[in-house]
Amino acid sequence: MTWGRELVEPLLLRTEPAALLPARRSQEAARIERPLDLIACVRLDDSRADLWYAIVRDARGVSYGVPCIVSGKALRRAIPGDGAAEALLGLLGRGSQGTPGEGSRDGHVGVIRWHAEPCAGERGFDVDQTNELVVVGERAVVKWLLHPTAEEQPAPRRLAALAEASFAGTPRPWGLVSIEDGRADVLIATVIDYVADAQDGWEWAVEDVRSLALGETDEANALRSMPVIGRLVAGMHLAFAAAGRSIATDDEAEDWLVEAAADLRDASLAAPTAGLVEQELALVTGFVGTTIIDIHGDLHIGQVLRTSPGDDLSIIDFDGSPTRSPEQRLARQPAARDVAGMLASLDHVGRVVLHRTEGLDDEQRGRVHDWIAAAQRGFLDAYLSRLAEAGEESLLDARLVRPFQLQQECREFIYAARYLPHWRYVPEGALAALLKSQSESPSSHQQVEDHESMNHDEGAP
Repeated sequence: MTWGRELVEPLLLRTEPAALLPARRSQEAARIERPLDLIACVRLDDSRADLWYAIVRDARGVSYGVPCIVSGKALRRAIPGDGAAEALLGLLGRGSQGTPGEGSRDGHVGVIRWHAEPCAGERGFDVDQTNELVVVGERAVVKWLLHPTAEEQPAPRRLAALAEASFAGTPRPWGLVSIEDGRADVLIATVIDYVADAQDGWEWAVEDVRSLALGETDEANALRSMPVIGRLVAGMHLAFAAAGRSIATDDEAEDWLVEAAADLRDASLAAPTAGLVEQELALVTGFVGTTIIDIHGDLHIGQVLRTSPGDDLSIIDFDGSPTRSPEQRLARQPAARDVAGMLASLDHVGRVVLHRTEGLDDEQRGRVHDWIAAAQRGFLDAYLSRLAEAGEESLLDARLVRPFQLQQECREFIYAARYLPHWRYVPEGALAALLKSQSESPSSHQQVEDHESMNHDEGAP
C-alpha cells in the first residue's frame, strides 16, 4: 500500500465537502468547515491509481473516513459499483492466514481477520444509518465508518467474546481493517456475513405492527419475534459476562450520572419535562456494586435482522453508540443499558407506525399501543427467563432499566437535532408515554422488578 499524500492532498483542496459524504448525509456535509486537512491516505488497490481511502479533518476538528475516487481534478466519495468495498475485501484476503481473529499488517494497513473469500459486485443499503453499508457479491457487508478514530474500538473485543462463546445469534464476522495515520492504527471498516433475504427491525417490525393495525394479521403473529429477541439478547450478555465482569465503583456510577446529565442538557427539553427526567436520572448514582460487563452499547430493533422466509433472527453492529466517545464505548456497563435501549426502540416502532400510516381510527391506534406494551413484556419475560436458566439473574439490575430508558429518549432528541430532524416526533411521543406510565400503569421497569422479586422470593441470588 502507498501513502500518496502528494497526489491526494492537491485534489482535496479542490474538492467540495459534500462530495466526501454519502448523499443522504447532505445536512452533515453542510456543516463541514474548510480548510480540510488530510490526516492519512492509502491506495485501496495497487492496480488502480484512482481508488483511495482518506481520513480528512475539517476546521472544527471533525474527522471523516472517505473511500474515494479521483474525479478530474478533485475527489468524490466512492459509490457502490466503484470497487472500493471489493478492494477492501482484497486487503482482508491478504491478511493473516493463521488463527482466526489474529492481526496482521500489509504496509500501512492493519487487518484482524476471521474469514475471507473472493467477492465481486457491489450494492448499497438505502437506509438511515450513521455509517455506510455496502453489500459485496451478496456474500459480505462492508461497513465504512463515517468517523474513524485512532482510539481503541469495542467491536474487536465484543466479536472475539462472542466467537469464544460460540454465540450463533450474530452474522459471522469476516474482519476489521485499519490504516496508520502516522501515530496509530485507525479502524476504517468492518466486514460481516451478508444475511440474504433479511430486513432490519425498522423494516420488519414496522411492517408487522402496521399489518396488525390494519387488521391484516393478529397480535400473536405480530409479537412472534419478541421472545426470540429476548433470549438472543440474554445469550449475548451471557457470552460477554463469560469473558469478564466486574462490580461498579463509585466513580463509574458517578460517570453514568455525568453522562446522563449531559444528555439531558443537550436534549433541550422543556423545563417541566426536564425536571421530571432529572429526578429519575439522579437515581443512577445509588447503584454502586451492580454487575457490569461488556454490552452491545447501541442495541435497538434496527440491530436485529430477520430473514424471510424462516424468521431467523440475528444481532448486528457491535461498534457501540456513535454518539459516545471510544472510551465510553469500551467501558463495561450494566446489562440494563442494552435492555433499556431495546425497550425504547419497541416503543419507537409503534410511534413510527402511528405517524406514517394514514387514516388509522381509534381502534387501530389502540392496537398499536397494545402491541408496544405486549412486545416489551414479551421481550423482558424471555430475556429474564434465559438468564434464570443460566443462574445469572443478577446480571440485570432492574432498578437501572427505567433511568436508562429515560436517558435513551434524551439521546434520541440529540440524534434528531444533529442528524435526522424529522425523527423528533418519536422521542416526543415515547418520553411523554414513559413519564405518564410512572403514575398511571406498571412500567417496563416495574415488570422487571416484579420478575426479579419473584426470583428473590425463590432464593435466587
